[in-house]
Amino acid sequence: MNKTLILIISGIFSLTLPNCKSGEDSEKDDLAGETLEITDIREEILISMLAPSDMAVMLIDNPDLYFNKDIINPTNNAVKYNTNSKIALNIGIYTADLSYASLFEQEQVTYDYLDIVKGMTEELGITNSIEKRHLDMIKNTKPDKEEMIRIINESFMNTDAYLRENNRQKVITMILIGGWVEAQYIAVTLSEGSMKKNAQLTESILAQKISLELMSKALENVTNDDVLLSLKNDIDRIYKAYLLMDTQLTDANFKSFCDLINEVRANYIV
Repeated sequence: MNKTLILIISGIFSLTLPNCKSGEDSEKDDLAGETLEITDIREEILISMLAPSDMAVMLIDNPDLYFNKDIINPTNNAVKYNTNSKIALNIGIYTADLSYASLFEQEQVTYDYLDIVKGMTEELGITNSIEKRHLDMIKNTKPDKEEMIRIINESFMNTDAYLRENNRQKVITMILIGGWVEAQYIAVTLSEGSMKKNAQLTESILAQKISLELMSKALENVTNDDVLLSLKNDIDRIYKAYLLMDTQLTDANFKSFCDLINEVRANYIV
């Protein structure tokens, strides 16, 4: 993650959260009206988390892997996300998905998913996070994967900057968690639940324990926020699975870890 993004995220977590979008009803706006103390989220730790696009690249940029559209979150699921917390989580999920597609130069899929993320960020009142010129570039000029990743990262930076300017720290937290889970989900799915399927992929999956440890520590002081407590519980369960593999790296424990990632991800996309 570049220094600019680190500074942006660092600034976000020392602020309080206002209403997410004017005019929303209270049922949808489930991230509004909750003020967090500075100590609730340890921002000095959370700034080390990667953006969803960077996480996907780190896990999946592997010459022996392939693109499988069937495993990513379908675009038609987007209409189901009718609360801000679900929208925020799935912005992260769809960003990881479109990064996966761009790595394998799937121009149409990348275009479709970037368009979905554009619509969802606008649902949260985040304007201009994804520029029309970027969509046109992908549709008309078919940029290479490096250029597509650059576009995705720039779009994430725009989203992040808007959230900083409007003091919406819980939204960026959920985007980062959603992106982490989805990138891991893609990786464990491609591994087919076996450590022996692809040694480099297995190594990448196991290396993400560090990211989860950071996220767990960042949220360890959260005690009275229902949205974050639910995510904290998921993170703690996944971290315990990592600890078990530290002591006993067996096929059975790796498969259980993969099953847990699938379970958590399934709850996020419903």
